[in-house]
Amino acid sequence: MNALISVGLPAAFGVIASTAALAMSPQELCDRVFEQYGVMSEECEIVDTPQNDTELSGLSDETQESHVFFARGGAQLDDNARLKLTVLVQVLETPLMTRACLHLVGHSDSSGSSTRNLELARERAQIVADALRAGLMDPSRILEVSAEGENRPLQGQQGGSRYNRRVEILARDCPE
Repeated sequence: MNALISVGLPAAFGVIASTAALAMSPQELCDRVFEQYGVMSEECEIVDTPQNDTELSGLSDETQESHVFFARGGAQLDDNARLKLTVLVQVLETPLMTRACLHLVGHSDSSGSSTRNLELARERAQIVADALRAGLMDPSRILEVSAEGENRPLQGQQGGSRYNRRVEILARDCPE
């Protein structure tokens, strides 16, 4: 299964570090990580879980967790973004997540020219990729860095919404 899925950073960290996770059997923990993120560790038994194709009906917590947001016109990581990326690196370095590779997609709001918005989206995706590569033991796990510019606003958000100034973090199993 190589389908792209969104990664909920604090949720993933919570699954691995929570006391409930400590009470789970290794297979239950494997199943839970696979169910939420589509990533299966080599130590886990392979299960066939259908993907959930539900669309976002607004800006959910999961959406906020799986995106890094930026200030208008900027491509600088703020403290929240740095913390989110630090947690993501910690999650990705756990044994259950070592087969996860990332695709980062930069976005922008609709203010400004479409050409500048695409450039800005690329810059945002690249700065997130650079931060993640600096923390990962294997920086090649960042498989793809791309940009959509203003072409794909979050569902339920107007083109000028601050939530459209983001980098989307998608995960899938690393190619073998």
